[in-house]
Amino acid sequence: MSSGALKVKVSIAEDDIVLIKIDGELTIFTEEYDMLHKEIGAYIKMGLYKFIVDLRGVTYIDSSGLGLIIRLATHAFKQNSRVCIMYDGPQVEKLLFVSNIDKIVQIVPSPEEGYKFFRESGQE
Repeated sequence: MSSGALKVKVSIAEDDIVLIKIDGELTIFTEEYDMLHKEIGAYIKMGLYKFIVDLRGVTYIDSSGLGLIIRLATHAFKQNSRVCIMYDGPQVEKLLFVSNIDKIVQIVPSPEEGYKFFRESGQE
């Protein structure tokens, strides 16, 4: 596997919070992207709308990856919630701010802070 390959780990915490950890290149050109897209769709159909997305291991993100985040954020917003995002790296930061996604997501430094955000905002 190359260093840019997409690796995804998804888990559901108590209070129905979905933690999505993404490493590598978040681009449509991988099998894992397709699987992630379908898995997120399944969680949305199940009525889950609290997501913490860990992008700290992402080395590259294209418009399809950005679209995935926007889809999550839009779904959460419609349910009076927000998506929490963690990131490292200037490329991801630039995309979040240039696309104004930072206006519809909650930027947090760690998963624990994401869980805290949901608890304190009454979204448990």
